[in-house]
Amino acid sequence: DVEDEETTGEVSKNPDVSTQYMRQVVSKAIDISLAKELKNLLFGSSLCCFSEEWKIQSFTFNNIPQLKYGIVQKKGGPCGVLAAVQACVLQQLIFADSNRNKDTRCLQPSEVHRTKCLTVAIADILWRAGGNEKAIVALPSGRQQFTPIGKYKADGILETLMLHSAARYEDLIVFLQQNIHQFEIGPCGCILLTVSVILSRSINLVRNDFDVLTNRLIGSHGYCTQELVNLLLTGKAVSNVFNNVIELDSGNGNITILKGITSRSDIGLLSLFEHYDVCQVGCYLKTPKYPIWLVCSESHFSVLFCLEKDLLGDWKTERRFDLYYYDGLANQEEEIRLTVDTTQMCAEEKENDLTPPLEHCIRTKWQGAVIDWNGTEPIL
Repeated sequence: DVEDEETTGEVSKNPDVSTQYMRQVVSKAIDISLAKELKNLLFGSSLCCFSEEWKIQSFTFNNIPQLKYGIVQKKGGPCGVLAAVQACVLQQLIFADSNRNKDTRCLQPSEVHRTKCLTVAIADILWRAGGNEKAIVALPSGRQQFTPIGKYKADGILETLMLHSAARYEDLIVFLQQNIHQFEIGPCGCILLTVSVILSRSINLVRNDFDVLTNRLIGSHGYCTQELVNLLLTGKAVSNVFNNVIELDSGNGNITILKGITSRSDIGLLSLFEHYDVCQVGCYLKTPKYPIWLVCSESHFSVLFCLEKDLLGDWKTERRFDLYYYDGLANQEEEIRLTVDTTQMCAEEKENDLTPPLEHCIRTKWQGAVIDWNGTEPIL
């Protein structure tokens, strides 16, 4: 009864936080039918399982002093999830307080502060997927919640899940604060977030987001599909990166609908596929609210970001500016800072020219810009 809850809240001004949130986060065990639906959505079959690369991956931070903001990727595969979370962590680290432009000290957070930023980043991803009304956090219980039978292959993770629903953002934050170690230390934090974001959106809505109902969120070799990356960045698992919806006449009076990004995203995307004319990234992703982009290059996702909030709103700032690059998989040992100069035009590229793919990605937004690696060895 809602009225009762409100009055009890007023009577005890400082109720114990844990009992307060327990009343407002509703928990239930996963069942076999939901686990099957999840596997079908993720892999296209309930007989598939998460690969070892996914099972050992959490959101563990880098210990190199210059890269303390960075999340470390152990093996290939879930880079799309890691890069999306990394971008949202950077949004919190750099732009959460109101000071407009930052110096690099914000990239050397304390362990407590970066964990706090991870908590808020995960909360925002789940809350956005839940339409800013609800979120579901999937956590392991340590024991099986159902007996795997029929066309279902157990993987030791999905069968143990408890699903915790929050209908208020404040409750979600408190609950995640108390359980953030499951995501940060793991072992399978990446899987937990992926399941949580799907359930926060709901299986039906995720499937309806797809262009083709049989699409899936994890493709061959365990890579994240664009649908999964879009779900994490925008809250919708649409299949494309252009703006809005494109309707194609497929003959006989039939129309094929291709779904894209419906509003300006907080975090952006730059793609090597666009350089090769395979796709077109719309301005909702190319010019996001914060100057932070996922970089999609040869089926791998990494992150590019700027410390100047004004970059996307003031053309004078866009004349010459620094972008920082981070790749959690590359055993990066030092800060990579690129200076982008849009007042000059780079020389025409020859066909066999060894231009770093990252430069191609940057030039899909800043055409012809001159890019200086500031002494770092360019990544080919």
